[in-house]
Amino acid sequence: MREVWEKYLETIYELKMEKGYVKPVDIAQRLGIKPSSVTEMLQKLARKGFIHYEKYRLVDLTEIGLEIAERLEERHLALKELLLYIGVSEETADRDACEMEHILSTETIEKVKEFMRRRRKKS
Repeated sequence: MREVWEKYLETIYELKMEKGYVKPVDIAQRLGIKPSSVTEMLQKLARKGFIHYEKYRLVDLTEIGLEIAERLEERHLALKELLLYIGVSEETADRDACEMEHILSTETIEKVKEFMRRRRKKS
């Protein structure tokens, strides 16, 4: 279940960065799911304190929701950079990084980031 709500938080973060605001319908379109499913998850995320949400209103991240979304984005970028480095296509790297970021341990992600920092320093 954690992977699902993490994808929502990341999607809200991405949409907010792109558009400046987030509507539930935008989330549904981005994730390719029904608006009613989005509404249900947004209510759960609001109860957990990760988002500000009222029906028929814009969605926004709370402070903790923003922290989680930023951490996920950082994980995503580190993994995508590694995948691109080893020759994976941009589209596949982005898609795979999105899946990997939710299941890999913090230790593994930190090692990926460390490896990529060392590689950049050599360049």
